[in-house]
Amino acid sequence: MNSQRYKKIVQALFGMTRMINSGLQQRELLGKLAEHTAEMMQADSCSIFLFEEATSVLLSHGSHGLSAQEEAGATFAKGEGVAGWVAQHGVAAMIDDVTKDARYLHIPSQNLEIKSLLCIPMSVRAQVLGVMTVTSKKPAAFTREDEELLSFIGTSIVRDLENARLYKLAITDGLTRVFNRQYLLHRLPDEVERVKRYGDPLSIILFDVDHFKRLNDAHGHPAGDAVLRELADCVKNDLRETDALVRYGGEEFLALLPKTDLDGAMVIAERVRADVAAQTFRYLDVQLRITISSGVGQFAADESEGAFVNRVDLALYQAKTAGRNRVVRA
Repeated sequence: MNSQRYKKIVQALFGMTRMINSGLQQRELLGKLAEHTAEMMQADSCSIFLFEEATSVLLSHGSHGLSAQEEAGATFAKGEGVAGWVAQHGVAAMIDDVTKDARYLHIPSQNLEIKSLLCIPMSVRAQVLGVMTVTSKKPAAFTREDEELLSFIGTSIVRDLENARLYKLAITDGLTRVFNRQYLLHRLPDEVERVKRYGDPLSIILFDVDHFKRLNDAHGHPAGDAVLRELADCVKNDLRETDALVRYGGEEFLALLPKTDLDGAMVIAERVRADVAAQTFRYLDVQLRITISSGVGQFAADESEGAFVNRVDLALYQAKTAGRNRVVRA
């Protein structure tokens, strides 16, 4: 490897490390990493494929050199195409001429000219989570040195992705797939600090399902679980990306609303209440209707986090005692 390319690779790897630690959303991050990788490998395109848990199909989660249509069309089952073959066998594939390799699968939406291809598995603890591919319109464009470099890049990326996945599991409620109280223990102090430093408003909505015990007694706990899952999905549709929905305990949820004052939080809480009351929840062949009661409050700079939540919890209790299916200001 000549010194100029070595220096360029070191600079690119340093830039990748900064990007991985920058907090970018996954798709944007992987797109930028694909771009840097293509430049480093002197490739025409680079794609980062990850397995979808539900279907076990490889989908592109970040690419460079492909149109949106080409990227969307590049999906591979395990064993299908070069990417699927690499994922199935857990070993790299370096192809000097794709027209002479039976593993290569031409995608109908593909306009990119491809002559040579290099694909490596992205593995953690012997489990293949995805693959990384670079292509060139030149034949025999890649070397064993390139394979080692791409493998190093792929290992670095998948290690960070796995760490992010494990962290997400640790802060996610297993039933409803919203955040759990562990997440709230980390997020709430940060938001309170932001209030004290910048003066931005912060509000929360604390709500639970009215007569949830009756529902469980009448239809069984699996029906109650199904309702909680659908309820979480319904409420998330009424929240912004910057908001966070937390399963606070049992049938009780907390919506964390940064940069939202009390009036704004009341509007959101009332919209959530109305949408839940209007929705039909289904379990097997049973159709169920539920309502929720909510307490809403805005953080005051002179109170503690615990006092803030307790104050809103009291408002929730007042909503219950006043007849349920209502929203009460703290």
